[in-house]
Amino acid sequence: MLTTTDRSRFALKNPSSLGALLVYDWRSRGLLTDAEVMAGAVSHTVTTSLMRQLQRQGLIRALHGVRAQGGRMRLWLLSDVMRVQAALDLRRATGAPLGECVAALVVFEDAVSAVLDDWRSHIGVRQTGGPGDAALALTARPGVLTDRDGLAGFVAASMRDFVAWHAFDRVRQPDFLVQA
Repeated sequence: MLTTTDRSRFALKNPSSLGALLVYDWRSRGLLTDAEVMAGAVSHTVTTSLMRQLQRQGLIRALHGVRAQGGRMRLWLLSDVMRVQAALDLRRATGAPLGECVAALVVFEDAVSAVLDDWRSHIGVRQTGGPGDAALALTARPGVLTDRDGLAGFVAASMRDFVAWHAFDRVRQPDFLVQA
């Protein structure tokens, strides 16, 4: 899996290497294209303009890869996609404007990152219902946007549902991506 610290080390400048990587399931590679994010990786409707808004607000940061036919493509680390999921779940659960939800996630970034770094511990945990049902079931305590621990707990629940919904335990890791 790619992590935030890999941003500076992972070269996406070789089109054939990027093409070879993109053959694998995004759950294995930990890197998603715009199309994969918008096609259902997040249980809410996601558009290019939404991704740009979240990027401007400092919640996520795009990586750029070079296409074989020329030009660049935006790519997203799995942790950034989980942040998008958490922000949209938080908006649905609190009814607060998206900007306020994003601001809370950015202010408590250290707590949010600590929770997201532990996502692998939730592989194999099953959720009930279908896609989107988990997001509807998430509840937020009053004041969660200003409560570090409450927000971390909410993000953990969102991330746990994300991991369960996408059945990460059913995807076989290619040998070169398996962590020692």
